[in-house]
Amino acid sequence: MDYEEVIGTIGGCGLYQKLMLAFLFSSTIMDGLQIGSMIFIVPDLDYRCAIPGYDNDTYKIQSEIHEELINEYIPKSEDEGEVVYDKCLIYSNTTENGNRTTQKCNSWVYDKTNTHNSITTELNLVCDDAILARHTITIFFMGYLFAMIVCGVSSDRFGRKKVIILCLFLQGSTGIAMALISNIYAMYVLRFITAIGGAGSYVPSVVFAAEVSSVDSRMKSSIAIEMMFGVGYVILSLLTYFVRTWRTLMIIISIPSLVLATTYLCFLDESPRWLLNKKRTKDANIILSNIAKLNKTILPQTEIVNIFSSNNKNVEIWKMFTIPQLLKRTLILMLNWVVVSMVYFGLTLNVGKLYGNFYMNFFFNSVVEFPAYILCLLLLNRIGRKKLHSSQMVLAGVTCIAAIFPVLYGTKAHRWMVTASSILGRLFIAAAFGIVYLYTLELYPTCIRNAALGALSTFARVGGVLAPYTFNLSDLVPGKVGRILPMVLMGALSVIAGLLSLLLPETNNRKMMDNFNDLTKSGQMELVTKKDAILKEETHPMKPRQPAEDIKS
Repeated sequence: MDYEEVIGTIGGCGLYQKLMLAFLFSSTIMDGLQIGSMIFIVPDLDYRCAIPGYDNDTYKIQSEIHEELINEYIPKSEDEGEVVYDKCLIYSNTTENGNRTTQKCNSWVYDKTNTHNSITTELNLVCDDAILARHTITIFFMGYLFAMIVCGVSSDRFGRKKVIILCLFLQGSTGIAMALISNIYAMYVLRFITAIGGAGSYVPSVVFAAEVSSVDSRMKSSIAIEMMFGVGYVILSLLTYFVRTWRTLMIIISIPSLVLATTYLCFLDESPRWLLNKKRTKDANIILSNIAKLNKTILPQTEIVNIFSSNNKNVEIWKMFTIPQLLKRTLILMLNWVVVSMVYFGLTLNVGKLYGNFYMNFFFNSVVEFPAYILCLLLLNRIGRKKLHSSQMVLAGVTCIAAIFPVLYGTKAHRWMVTASSILGRLFIAAAFGIVYLYTLELYPTCIRNAALGALSTFARVGGVLAPYTFNLSDLVPGKVGRILPMVLMGALSVIAGLLSLLLPETNNRKMMDNFNDLTKSGQMELVTKKDAILKEETHPMKPRQPAEDIKS
């Protein structure tokens, strides 16, 4: 029997799968907590220079006397009718002709409405050092990028379980260590390793979920594990409302990773599909028997075929670029992974700049992921992967572009439209993000599936690396035009990537391939079918027969 036939027979969506996926869901929540925490530990705050000699100075104006002191020391300008104080300059003295000179300040006061303590405020990562705060986010995603390359191949070689457990230990220990130091460069190193732990546990978890699920339930398990990212964001939005110190926050969200790693060590099984692919038939049969027992079914007493052939020789990931069928889909998926990640994290990191309450905006941006994934669950098997993914990418792009109109032609009263557009765009791009994971898994054979997902997810981290700097485009061009550039860029790229994805093959309700021979046989089957159709047409009794040599094969 084929492996997927066996999984379907013993229960591809039974009690066993639910228990295993519950474990995997927990690790995904931890990853969501770590990614979302970046918005709070290095926030984009409002600030200005501190008034010299005024120990009780605050960003918020306390009284008329306080406002007079601010006007005396801090240069100001006007933006859409609002007074804006300079963030980095302070008046030094007054010249004989009455002109005042300015100089850079070395102390600041911060708007602590949204957060009381952060790396930004503690280390004064503002003005000339503001780029250091953005580097913290970028280096985190660089860690993700590195993990996608290394951990994908490692889990194909050493197993899903071992890599998941090791990475969870890394994620938890480095997260706690970061809360104990104050050097920004040491923080970079720890953030890099924490990201490796998060990505290294997440990607094998997605693959594991697909490999223990049957064809008809694979979509549900894959989307459900994606939904746990949203759960992590929602938990974080509630947690940060009460915990306003970044060090305490890091400890709270890191300890559960260590607990989970210990639990996985005792209770998490290895993927039976991976074991069979490594010719560890005895171990795989034990796990398959346990699956059948928990699901109250019977394991068929037959040999599982079509699973071993990938081990006849070493399979190299570079074959993604040498086999014509894989090359086309790989190039299109590369672009889609970059764009979907850049837009997703770009909108996430931009929450602090939206109109309205910071915590409510983050909460709504998190909650909106649930209807996005529910939409996927309802429509993926009905519409198919290709059409749904393409439509969500295009809708996300159109929504981003639509957000420029309140900026260009609206007033302060229309700022809520930008917030609404951002949240709606987040819904569409979250759905696309959920689909692209499943779609990628189904487009590649088992022998390179995890490595392919890791390699293509690498390009997602390229998008994540670019995301913090995308909104810096507004600093290059002054005025309203500069403000809309990031949304125009993300919107246009999203539309282009979505339309190109229509060139990919559909994978809905089709068996997952195990090796490159399956891919080749698939192409040959299509050719044979066409040939048979031509022969059938040529030999139809109502049509004159042609010489055999004229029949095209």
